Amino acid sequence: MTKQTVLRAILTCTLLFPLGTQGQSASPDPMSLSTRDSHQNLTIVADPYVSALRYKKEIFGKTSPYDAGIVAIDVYFKNDNDLPIRVNPGTMQLVISEPGLDRQRLGALSPEEVADRALLTANSNVSAPRRLPIPIPIPSSGSRSKHTKEWTEMTTALRAVALGTDVLGPHSTTHGFLFFDLNHDFGAIHNSRLYVPDLTFMTTNQALFFFEIDLAGAPTK
Repeated sequence: MTKQTVLRAILTCTLLFPLGTQGQSASPDPMSLSTRDSHQNLTIVADPYVSALRYKKEIFGKTSPYDAGIVAIDVYFKNDNDLPIRVNPGTMQLVISEPGLDRQRLGALSPEEVADRALLTANSNVSAPRRLPIPIPIPSSGSRSKHTKEWTEMTTALRAVALGTDVLGPHSTTHGFLFFDLNHDFGAIHNSRLYVPDLTFMTTNQALFFFEIDLAGAPTK
């Protein structure tokens, strides 16, 4: 092989491989998703993760909420106001309204609760007809030392991506994950709405109207 042939091959790889890599890793702009609600110069977008592949490829790695039947919803807040807004993640709910069934309201799980379900309760019955999760006792401070290294690592990783902020700065965008136990029925997400109440302009103490994001148009993959 001549020197010119080698250089030509290197140049071809340099030109082609970055394009291929970008094409595989590119993801849509969250603000372009249809699963949104917007008013009073605040936009909230919800991006549910409903496929095992997406969990493995993007953030959660080997052990993910998906394995425990828990949906992770990446929630984006875009504040176009001149004032900061206070939010309360603890009051946000997933409202499920499947045809022929009673409406269900699910509260968000903490990272510790997600890790408990993913690692400590692996024998749950996936085919059980229940919707609401069975309460899992919160370990006392004396028993926390019994948690495995895997549990600690998963909890730490979940805390890093969970929605933890309670203040949206003016003209800023932030996001984080909320977790809800769907008992492996991920199809229910398309009959659900993310309910976001308890929003207030901080300097005036004026309350915003609640937000309700219809998840019918959420991606299926």
